[in-house]
Amino acid sequence: MNDSKERVDVDSIDWKDVLPYYVQDEKILSGKWGPCPFCTGSSTFRVIWDRRGKGGSGWYCAKCDTGGNLLGVIHEVTGKPIAEIFYELATKRYNQGKAPSAFVPKVPVRKEKSQEQLRAELRNTWEQSLPITEGSPVWRYLCHRVPGLQLDWLGPDVRHHPGLTYRGHDGRNMGKFPVLLQRLVAAGDKTARTLQRIYLTPDGEKVPFVDAKGKPAAKKQMSSPDGPAGGSTRLNNAVSRTLALTEGAETGFAVVAKYGNRIEVRSMLDCGNLGRADLDWSKYDTIFIYADRDREQEKRAKKGDEREGELVKIRPGEYHAGLLAEKLRAMGKRVNVIASVQEGVDFCDIWKLQYDRREKRLADRAARREQKERLRRQAGTFRQAA
Repeated sequence: MNDSKERVDVDSIDWKDVLPYYVQDEKILSGKWGPCPFCTGSSTFRVIWDRRGKGGSGWYCAKCDTGGNLLGVIHEVTGKPIAEIFYELATKRYNQGKAPSAFVPKVPVRKEKSQEQLRAELRNTWEQSLPITEGSPVWRYLCHRVPGLQLDWLGPDVRHHPGLTYRGHDGRNMGKFPVLLQRLVAAGDKTARTLQRIYLTPDGEKVPFVDAKGKPAAKKQMSSPDGPAGGSTRLNNAVSRTLALTEGAETGFAVVAKYGNRIEVRSMLDCGNLGRADLDWSKYDTIFIYADRDREQEKRAKKGDEREGELVKIRPGEYHAGLLAEKLRAMGKRVNVIASVQEGVDFCDIWKLQYDRREKRLADRAARREQKERLRRQAGTFRQAA
């Protein structure tokens, strides 16, 4: 077995045929991005069947920032000594006829933070934040996303952090970025239940990073002992007996702009937290609940429902808005649930269309007035000339 290494040309092996004898994993064998056998990267590793310029097959991991031949992958997944693998390759007795090894991804071991440490991080992050100013990336972002919003309308729970570290889904430090910071506070609380962060570029765009599933991941909620737990973000400084509740902050700011800051608006972060909204309801007579029209999901009917225990189809945004509306009506409140009519379109998108149409109407009206005034002046000039 000692001279097997010298008698094996690793780059000439048909690894598409050989690797399945040793490794049982769909992502590895398909050549798609997936978990890395060498580190804790969750979707940073892939097998490259044809290494241009180097020949043969190999692997690459974006988190390890390196690669190599597939001997190392077999060694890492199976635990076999390198010399034994070389012997099996030389004699073509692949894995000695045994079943291939299932790949078990490495799980990063992180020391759990205490509740006090989590609260301290929330407190320190909020204390380091600043009021939103006209030249900040946060205000540029809001102006682009929500037309008609005014800076002096913003509430006490929305601030600008000049630079927080963004970590990718694989744990990599992607750098520091400006952040739109939202504080979620529940009834009777003096401190934040949690903080929501929207990471931005210096130009006021959302950062282009994605999660492990390839979905946009500019928004990140900070870890906290209790989670949002019904807490809300007061988006504007209006005080009124009418309250508007939205899931996301962008939709909430659009409602602020629509009403010209005449009613109080709060963001609940997501539909699940909307259904658990914890506020001092004695301050309000009328509540508008803006519900996103989400994709249908299956859920078991709740206890007491005539279809209890059965799988029913729901739209989460409308479902949780309905639960809250039912609770508030039982308290004697006037409640209006405003649901989007199109899946994936929220009120922020609708407001942009309404705003553009309103601005066009105003511009057309001003143009007509100007034309009338010009014609009136011309008529007066003609009369004087006559």
